[in-house]
Amino acid sequence: MNRSATVLLTLVAFAALLLAVAAWAGKRTHNAADFALANRRLGVWLVALSCTANTVNGWLLMTLAGAAFAWGLSAVWISGAFIAGSALNLFFIAPRLRAISVGQGTATLFQVLSADAGDRLQPLVSRSALLIFVSCVLLQTSAMLRFAGGLLVDEFGFNLISIALTSMFLITVCAFAGGLRAAAVGDAVQVIAVGVFAGLLLLGSSVAIEGWDQFKIAFTALGPLATDEFGGRKGVVALAFAAGVFGIGLGVLGQPQLATRFMAARDEKTLFRASWLALALISLVVGVVLCCGWAASVLYAGLNRPELALFTIADRLLPPLLAAFIAASLIAAIFANVGTQLLALATTLGIDSRRVNSPLSIGWSRAAMVLSAVLIVLATLWAPASVFEHAMFGYSAIGASFGPLLLVRVCGKRVRPGAMLAAIWSGFILSLLFHLLPDAPGDFLERVMPFVASLGIALTGGERRRNPDRADRSQETVHDRVPI
Repeated sequence: MNRSATVLLTLVAFAALLLAVAAWAGKRTHNAADFALANRRLGVWLVALSCTANTVNGWLLMTLAGAAFAWGLSAVWISGAFIAGSALNLFFIAPRLRAISVGQGTATLFQVLSADAGDRLQPLVSRSALLIFVSCVLLQTSAMLRFAGGLLVDEFGFNLISIALTSMFLITVCAFAGGLRAAAVGDAVQVIAVGVFAGLLLLGSSVAIEGWDQFKIAFTALGPLATDEFGGRKGVVALAFAAGVFGIGLGVLGQPQLATRFMAARDEKTLFRASWLALALISLVVGVVLCCGWAASVLYAGLNRPELALFTIADRLLPPLLAAFIAASLIAAIFANVGTQLLALATTLGIDSRRVNSPLSIGWSRAAMVLSAVLIVLATLWAPASVFEHAMFGYSAIGASFGPLLLVRVCGKRVRPGAMLAAIWSGFILSLLFHLLPDAPGDFLERVMPFVASLGIALTGGERRRNPDRADRSQETVHDRVPI
């Protein structure tokens, strides 16, 4: 058996697993609430593993390994960014967001954010958020599929069009049948696969380097830039770099697919336990992957594509068939995360694009899923090869657009509809503007400034109580109609 056959068999096994998950979850999905939120019955392990997968997905972890390879010790700031961002998300936002969602009966993040915008302006707020989210998700998913498909084309001789069509068909079947339950199981498989194989690669690297003492000697030999925690930067530039890298953690806030997991937890106790477990898993997985990147920088200093550090370790240290199996499994993990993004896109399209008071419809959500799958395939096939370089923009832009407003909302502060729109669009437009400009140290401008600007608008856009009997009721909110 050659490497290509091993990869093909691994992907076939992954496809069979997707179909089995679809059959299992499909039997438990009977209505729109089951499809969108698993009827708010996800248990501790599924919530924890799913939150982990949507905080640090397979594609993002491979990017982190590349950052550790290219940056050296200064990449350690990334672990702090994800741990701090995840802790804020899991222990401050999650329980409050779930309570708001249960109290309002909302099923998506955008329903929560726009709930106080009034009957006339709520559709504008939710559809503005939807437009931004669709754009960013199409960018991210096309980058993921181009990255995974490119590996299969370059290394194993597959066809990109066949890969895109086949993978999206299987992913869509799984999510179409099982909704959030199927996506959560796929997330769990993704985290377990990436964690186990990253640990195996780190173990193999340790053996090849011949222990911790040899690693320190070899790592020191890479030069002062690799061994400095600021990458050789000094003063204000070093502080900007650290703040910019920490800004990656701000992107965790406001991710709709993560918010859905919080809303779908069975109860507050389940969410609390899952949060601690998820934080531990995120810390562990990020630490192992960063160590793999540093090990690769010692073993293979001349690597041209740092984002392939994990694949390079597998290819050069392990037997060919085992290396091909691990490579195919990591690629399958990327495909699994595309399924999560697809479900988030379909749910928001199926719910937030409709009228405010429209009841949830599983048929409408599934129709939106088919449309979303078509859009992802077209974006993948039409996207340039350089789309991978811009994928982090989509992640940061989502966080800057929705994270600040979400923080203000879960604190109990009401925001005027105009301020909602300004906060959402300022986060996105500033992220786009700074992304197009030359990079600042640690991409400080792109990752921090849009979030701060959006947060400032949301905080200063508090709503004063109006007289519900006034003539102009265009800005009337649900609170104005509640007798006091």
